[in-house]
Amino acid sequence: MLMKLLKNMATYMQWADREVWKLVEALSDEEFNQSFGVHGGNIRNRYIHLAKDTWEWYHDWTRKNRDPEPDFNSMSREELFHFIVRYTQLWIELINERKVNEYTIRKENTDITIEFNEIFFHIINHITYHRGQIVMALRLLEKNVQMTDYVPYRISTTK
Repeated sequence: MLMKLLKNMATYMQWADREVWKLVEALSDEEFNQSFGVHGGNIRNRYIHLAKDTWEWYHDWTRKNRDPEPDFNSMSREELFHFIVRYTQLWIELINERKVNEYTIRKENTDITIEFNEIFFHIINHITYHRGQIVMALRLLEKNVQMTDYVPYRISTTK
């Protein structure tokens, strides 16, 4: 049951990211880089943040040797999006093929063990949070953003 839920959530996450990307892809450079205040940043920075975190968490979790950190700041918006898509897919492949089921973090003389379903939930939640920031910025730019909640996803993808 849990694996089915993780797979459903992963498919939903990919769908929602693609739906929002359709609008982001069509933005002018000015809109893509427009600041929405100190805490809102801009759409570009949200994509940089997502690319970096998705990359870091994947390599931390799998304990695979990292190549040097990519220069996310120099990536185009298409490169950022496709990087996120690629690393999201790598995470999804871990649902069935993972070699690591848990990860232990040491904090102040205490070991905290995170299970795979927890880190995957964290990734879904983190991406959803920042996708919401991107959607808010798109709405401030007066773009017509389709709902990207789970139920609309199921309605639009069920035949």
